[in-house]
Amino acid sequence: MDSLFDTRLSLLQKSLDLRSARNNLLASNIANAETPGYKARDLVFEKALGEAMQSQTPGPLQVTDRRHLDGRQPLPVEMVNGEMIQSGNPVGSLDDNSVNLETEMAKLGENQVSYNALTRMMNYKFNLLKTVLSQGD
Repeated sequence: MDSLFDTRLSLLQKSLDLRSARNNLLASNIANAETPGYKARDLVFEKALGEAMQSQTPGPLQVTDRRHLDGRQPLPVEMVNGEMIQSGNPVGSLDDNSVNLETEMAKLGENQVSYNALTRMMNYKFNLLKTVLSQGD
């Protein structure tokens, strides 16, 4: 059994935080669909999370003491913030608003599905821990 504060739990927590932040951005885009000059934004973070997870794996150098360096410079998952980008309608509009309502709704739905899957994984992890702890009684 992994420890309570293992890397996967940190990854789940950070992924939920980033999905929540992305949800807020996408909802803001939808709310401003009729605002002249509004530029749609999005939050991208999957690549950065993957790189942070990859940096947690042991490096190419053999380590015989915990004080030795293994050739990697790990980036803690907690430090990943994602990157806010401008996203929008490639066609454009007369009022210079870049929100494409259908695209934003699709992104919001995809984000919600991912968020729900992450919450199920987190619940499973905590239920597993609860089961292990209750077996000790």
